[in-house]
Amino acid sequence: MKKRNLTLVFTCLILFAACQNAAVPSSDKEQSTIAKSSKVQALILTQPFDFDSTDKNKISGSYQAKTKITVPQNLTPQNKWIMFEGPVLENDKIAFRYYADSRHRFDIYGKTVTDLVMDTVGWNYHDIMNWGSDILKVGNSLGSGSPAIWYKDAIYTLSDCPLKTIEIIKNEPTEATIQTVFKGLKIADQTIDLIQNQSIAAGESWTEVQLKTLSGKLPEGMYFATGIVKHLPDISVGQTTDHFYAANWGQQSFHKENMGMAITANKKYQPTPAPDKLSHAFYFKNAQSEVTYKVVAAWEKDVSNIKNKEDFKKLTATAAAL
Repeated sequence: MKKRNLTLVFTCLILFAACQNAAVPSSDKEQSTIAKSSKVQALILTQPFDFDSTDKNKISGSYQAKTKITVPQNLTPQNKWIMFEGPVLENDKIAFRYYADSRHRFDIYGKTVTDLVMDTVGWNYHDIMNWGSDILKVGNSLGSGSPAIWYKDAIYTLSDCPLKTIEIIKNEPTEATIQTVFKGLKIADQTIDLIQNQSIAAGESWTEVQLKTLSGKLPEGMYFATGIVKHLPDISVGQTTDHFYAANWGQQSFHKENMGMAITANKKYQPTPAPDKLSHAFYFKNAQSEVTYKVVAAWEKDVSNIKNKEDFKKLTATAAAL
């Protein structure tokens, strides 16, 4: 009798365990495992309604995660329709965003934690919170590595565009990419079509940006460009065996703390200084249809543990070499 009872108990335990496993679909379990192991995320979060230009601060419900949006032509700066005012790429060390409206400038979030947090952050991100903060004041400058065009001795941001789509084309545990397509982008007296691919990988304090034409070459006399806001008057320009870099370090964060910013690209693109009042700008003289560059950033309070100019220079050299 005792043996029969033990057998019955053992059988019940097996059936209970099986039911417990069946209660969670395998796909959900896989997603849960991926979420816990992820060190990277791409985010496009919008309100559950079409953008209303008469009330740019309107919030009617929770933000919804999207994988692709067409940017409303009337999307105004400093709106709350799209969280963070644009898409975000985050890893375990840093987060980058750009404004989805006509400004199209790159900004930085410094992180004091390695957890992925940007999907939980609210509109108080300018304050220094327990996860970090927005650490850059961009204004009308090129911010931190914003894509631009150098044409007729002037810098043009990718602003005047009647059709712009933003799509998350990769969102894996260790790497993510957001693609932006510009159709009919106006640069002075020219109109072009461009693709911007921006990527981030786990464990890296930088983002990689690729710009390319949809077809053919840029118009004669037009060049891809980028730069760093002139919060500091000087920038150090140097080179490794194969790469150019422009970097600085000092009290230039939104909260007046030490921060480093840099851009780096292969020397084959022939990076050339471009005079600009607001930014340390450079254009790529040998990139007729495509260019790739990296934007590096570190904040004295973030998890990268970069505390001085020399350490930031080493970080920039590491980014250039990879």
